Amino acid sequence: IARTVSKQVALHAPFQSTMYKAVLALAASAGAFAPSVHQRATVVQQGVPLANGAMEFDRVCREWRCKYEGDKATSASLEACSKVLDEYLPELKKIDGVTVNRLVCGGCLDFKVMVTQPLEGYGPWEEAGHPPEADFIAKLKAIPGVSQVETQTITNMVL
Repeated sequence: IARTVSKQVALHAPFQSTMYKAVLALAASAGAFAPSVHQRATVVQQGVPLANGAMEFDRVCREWRCKYEGDKATSASLEACSKVLDEYLPELKKIDGVTVNRLVCGGCLDFKVMVTQPLEGYGPWEEAGHPPEADFIAKLKAIPGVSQVETQTITNMVL
């Protein structure tokens, strides 16, 4: 048991020095995700703690979303949204460590793209303006029948 604990502590110390600096840089621009200074002693943190240590995250997601009109099966605006994603998907997949998810809700008429990457890669992408976000969003806004075009940065943790 002592050997396991010492390995956990050894893994925890580099996280505090290297990863914690990356987290602080992220927190400076995304204040909603600022790490708590209180950590549970019984758990070796692998990500940034939230909710008094009850949960954590190790990825950051940039969500691009809009509303489309019409039935999901025949909507011209939803089809156009899909074509915009098809255009930018190869560029998005070149981002190191990224995963891209598309979500469509036929009831709410939501079209969403979630670009998720490990915490350590998010800061530089954010500083660059989340490319190709500006172009992607501009194209969504130009589609007839598309409204409420928005972006949001949220935490992500695979459970």
